[in-house]
Amino acid sequence: MQQFSRNFNLPWHQHDHYWISIYPKSGDFPASLIEPLQKAGLQPMADGGKGMRTGRQWKPVWDGIFNELKALGALASVEAAITPGGEPPASRALSECKPLLLVQMIADSLWLGDALLEDRVMCYLQPVVSTKDRIFGYESFARVRCADGSIISGDQVVAASRVLGIEYMIDRHLHVEAIKTFVSSEFNGFLFVNFFPGFIHRPEVYLEGLSETAKSFGVLAKHIVLDFTKAETPRDIGHIKNVCDYARSRGYSVALDDVFSIEGARKLIAEIRPDFIKIDMHLVRQVHHVGQRETIRTLVEMGHAAAGTVIAEGVETDEIFQALKGLGVDLFQGYLFSPPVPVEAALKRSGASG
Repeated sequence: MQQFSRNFNLPWHQHDHYWISIYPKSGDFPASLIEPLQKAGLQPMADGGKGMRTGRQWKPVWDGIFNELKALGALASVEAAITPGGEPPASRALSECKPLLLVQMIADSLWLGDALLEDRVMCYLQPVVSTKDRIFGYESFARVRCADGSIISGDQVVAASRVLGIEYMIDRHLHVEAIKTFVSSEFNGFLFVNFFPGFIHRPEVYLEGLSETAKSFGVLAKHIVLDFTKAETPRDIGHIKNVCDYARSRGYSVALDDVFSIEGARKLIAEIRPDFIKIDMHLVRQVHHVGQRETIRTLVEMGHAAAGTVIAEGVETDEIFQALKGLGVDLFQGYLFSPPVPVEAALKRSGASG
């Protein structure tokens, strides 16, 4: 969807030139660093730092500087700035200096921005089933296809988006991709999409964008389930409740994802009353242990008491599937039925099961 790519705001990617600046954390550079920095191509700057101009692909140059300073044991004694443009910053105060390890994390996460600009961020689909051959809906999962054909997982996408400071952008883009992928599959049922309520300070603005996307693809809000994750803690419950109440007022359903403890879920379920309660895969896989089985039984009872539908995640064997059915779990998701796959593979699996 190239029309969306042109609107990305990616400060680490979208300039023809960048200026790399290195500054001592205090005082002057130690004598042991002056020659190595000069050999690396950094020249003295008016504000006391040392810097150099690079092109759009600044990571290889930065990696060389970082590795040299690391070898010298100097990572803690200096800080760095990566400034858009071909000229040095007017002053150190304007350069937004960061610890070298943080700049390295940014450099190591640039693959995500490249993937966005090259339209390689996509969504895989995994079925949510009521029985082995009856599909209730699909959950979308973020993936990035690398130039060599390998696939990067959703957890890595989320981590890189946080380092680059583009969580909101990624969240919105993935919703567009999820809806587009679901529509292209011509599947029926519900579409489960992940979102992060902590990022939504103005849910009416955020969900308006989601609603416009759904409408443009002909998808009704009542067919979309918004998952929020265990990353949101009870201290956020007031905010989560407000976001979820607003989402439901616009026609969306809400799922409480990655539920794994009675204590952690009790207040959230009572306050939010989610439409779906998704039991965490790590708990599901321990269903044959007495303590974990009773925890699952209690979570199912809590979910049903709140008029929610209970989903077990990470179902990998028929034995686990049968045990969960015996505990009253309503829906199931896991590799026993299908891993997250591209839409083409999901279509083949759906046809085979039909």
